[in-house]
Amino acid sequence: MNRALMRGPLCHACRRDVIRTFSSFCGVSIPRHSLPSSRYTHVNTRAFSSVPRLRSDIPSSSPGSPPPAPSYKNVQIDNETPAPSQHVPWYLQEETPIAESQPVLSRDHLPELPEDPPAILPTLLEYTFKDLGLDNLKLFDLRHLETPPALGANVIMIIGTARSVKHLNVAADRLCRWLRSTYKLSPYADGLLGRNELKIKLRRKARRARIASQSGAIVDEKDDGITTGWICVNAGVVEEAPVVEQEDFQGFEGFGAINAGTRVVVQMFTEDKRAEVDLDGLWQGNLDRARRQKQRELESANAAGTENGATQQSQSQ
Repeated sequence: MNRALMRGPLCHACRRDVIRTFSSFCGVSIPRHSLPSSRYTHVNTRAFSSVPRLRSDIPSSSPGSPPPAPSYKNVQIDNETPAPSQHVPWYLQEETPIAESQPVLSRDHLPELPEDPPAILPTLLEYTFKDLGLDNLKLFDLRHLETPPALGANVIMIIGTARSVKHLNVAADRLCRWLRSTYKLSPYADGLLGRNELKIKLRRKARRARIASQSGAIVDEKDDGITTGWICVNAGVVEEAPVVEQEDFQGFEGFGAINAGTRVVVQMFTEDKRAEVDLDGLWQGNLDRARRQKQRELESANAAGTENGATQQSQSQ
């Protein structure tokens, strides 16, 4: 029976299973290495070849001659990989030469300080230029004018240009807040609308536009009182003048005290409004006129002095 069982299955796996089943019934343990091992078939491997394997690529031969044996050429694969470029850390890299910066335009320069300026003036100019962002700043020293301007005597005026109407209002509001918090001044911004006043004007403007649309009329919005393009910030007296005591003063007496301190006024414009008003040309013309008049007075005084000296010499002779 055992021989019949051993003859029946032909494959090694079946024989191994039969032997294990029979030994389990008999109670005999068979070691694993004593079982017949399976035969391993060797797989023929061929080298990598560059010969085409398609039939259409193989040259046709005569029917009588045997097909030529393909010649395989082993292709050597280049295992040499290019060496990676050496990484240089950022702190060892050479700094690239920085191109020379272009010269700053004259309109972006801070104006020169006048003679005997108040202590607040340099800080105010720097804040107006850097923090507020006003361009084309000009400074006019009106303290030596014989006829004081309407803003008062001893005025130093700063004129700047804002980029837009929104920038104009924001810059004026920030300047007033800065003067109040830093120097405890009481500035007044003429042309700057408060939040409540702006809401009222916008509501009135919308009502006029609604009525005009119903009646078919055209509303002229050139001067609506909201976008003026010009704000004058009067910082007031920033430096008190020394009090001069006059014992024998003969003149008019009235109410109030004469305030002879130095005032600072900042004029803010949009670009179009500044060109339209031309406040720079107005005050520059007044300063040039006062300078010429002062020069003529000096020349006349020198001429009178020389004439008096000549007459005295003639009388002495």
